[in-house]
Amino acid sequence: MSNRLEEAVQRLRKLAETSDRAVEGLSISSMIEAVVGPAFDEELEGLVTMALADKPSGLSLDEIANGILSLEDWRNSQT
Repeated sequence: MSNRLEEAVQRLRKLAETSDRAVEGLSISSMIEAVVGPAFDEELEGLVTMALADKPSGLSLDEIANGILSLEDWRNSQT
């Protein structure tokens, strides 16, 4: 696992631990902010929302963080 991914998973894990809700109850915007920071935009939020809508519940924090980072990388490579 890359250092970038490990750090993102740690931040996401911390968010989940401090939340009163299960991971499934976390808002998409709070998950994105934990993974990539507060400077994300609506386009990335839309991509993540669509990706998570197609997946059954029960994704691990590693899978969520990796998915968000992968979408961000893919989007950046398209510009």
